[in-house]
Amino acid sequence: MIGRYEVLVAEEEADDRCIELEIKFLQEYGHDIAALTPKKREDLVCGFLEKEGVPTDLLPGYAKYISGYEVLDPLINDDDVEEIMVDGYDSPVLIYHRKKGKCETNITLKNENHLKKLIGKIKIFCGIKDGGPIIDCVMPEGCRVNLTLPPVAYGKSFITIRKYLKDMPTIIDLIKNDTLTLQIASFLWVCVDGFGLAPRNIVICGSTSSGKTTLLNALLPLFMERERVVSIEDTLELDAHYCSDWVRLKTSPDTSMEKLVEDSLRLRPDRVIVGEVRGSEAYNLVGAMNLGINGMGTIHANSARDVMLRLKSPPMEVDIKMLGVIDLVVVLTRFYESGASKRKVTYIEEVGDIHNDTIQLGTIFEYDAKAKETKISKFPAITIDEISHSTGLTPKDVLAELSRREIILKYLVEKDITKGDDFVTIVRAYYESPKDVLNEIKKHISTDRIKSQWGQ
Repeated sequence: MIGRYEVLVAEEEADDRCIELEIKFLQEYGHDIAALTPKKREDLVCGFLEKEGVPTDLLPGYAKYISGYEVLDPLINDDDVEEIMVDGYDSPVLIYHRKKGKCETNITLKNENHLKKLIGKIKIFCGIKDGGPIIDCVMPEGCRVNLTLPPVAYGKSFITIRKYLKDMPTIIDLIKNDTLTLQIASFLWVCVDGFGLAPRNIVICGSTSSGKTTLLNALLPLFMERERVVSIEDTLELDAHYCSDWVRLKTSPDTSMEKLVEDSLRLRPDRVIVGEVRGSEAYNLVGAMNLGINGMGTIHANSARDVMLRLKSPPMEVDIKMLGVIDLVVVLTRFYESGASKRKVTYIEEVGDIHNDTIQLGTIFEYDAKAKETKISKFPAITIDEISHSTGLTPKDVLAELSRREIILKYLVEKDITKGDDFVTIVRAYYESPKDVLNEIKKHISTDRIKSQWGQ
């Protein structure tokens, strides 16, 4: 049984005059709207309504209706709503809520014409002139929308809107909401920056909506400030603005993901980040890793073994001998617990040697669903040894650093320092003067428990 989610909807529907003006506005300005931000779109509507002589008391309501998505506006503006699903006009709109999971709402569309009008409006706002029965596009608000229409959709049309957080969660947020543990966070931090000399190549996998991109975004602020980062995406979801040298690339009808990954190698990157690896671009990304360029990305797969299988199979077709350059696979799982939707890092696996065309994998962290706790299944020997070899540090030095970083993360969690800018300021200060930052933090928290976790 799914939950119920009530939202505040307008008591009065748009009157005939408002709908007439909406049609006229879209006819006159439809070709100009796609390039506008929501605020500029609303300003354009207000100017149009003033010219049409709309009374001052009616203007705000008319402008909101014409420039927005009508009955869907309360859901689009609700930060806790992740996904909106309109299954025709004759059933309530469904959502995925960050805390409540899948819910039925109190919103319905009036009739088939209302649904068609809303679909037409979305297409205009997204700059889609035709598109056929299946349309994937990005709304000016940054949401990803899929329109599945007859004859492909039997009997009715479907709208699915995937929303993204305005403020991306930091790794501190993910610790606080139990997506990962302090120990996993400290391990990933060391693997991401690699002491500036040996960052690990990391693939994040999971099913749809398991939190892959959220975790990838949370790791980006851990990069060294001096790095040149190239991100490549179909839909702009990654946020590496903390990096002063960030090259952001997006596919177009004329330029494929494969071409962009290939071209990124000419941009002298320190890192190449692919938002979602789906096809033949995988070969170029793994090839870049083999050339010594650090890489990260997400892929749809349910385990590290599935990741390797997908990478060596069509359409990716990466030679199995090249896959050993991937260092870690992080597995995210979405599930329900106590009636709420949860996302959690359930496995982290090291990629080892290749013997007889078989890739050796070793589980470092594993989530025990029955005990509801994450355990270290195997000491991260390969990762520690490779970082030690590349940096000149001893394995004991690396373990000591894991403990120190866990102390810092614990402090940030306890002080609720989750805002991105504040988090990055402390991370950068630690990179610059680790002893000073650590000594200051130790004045405020107990470090006994943390030292024992990494055997220090």
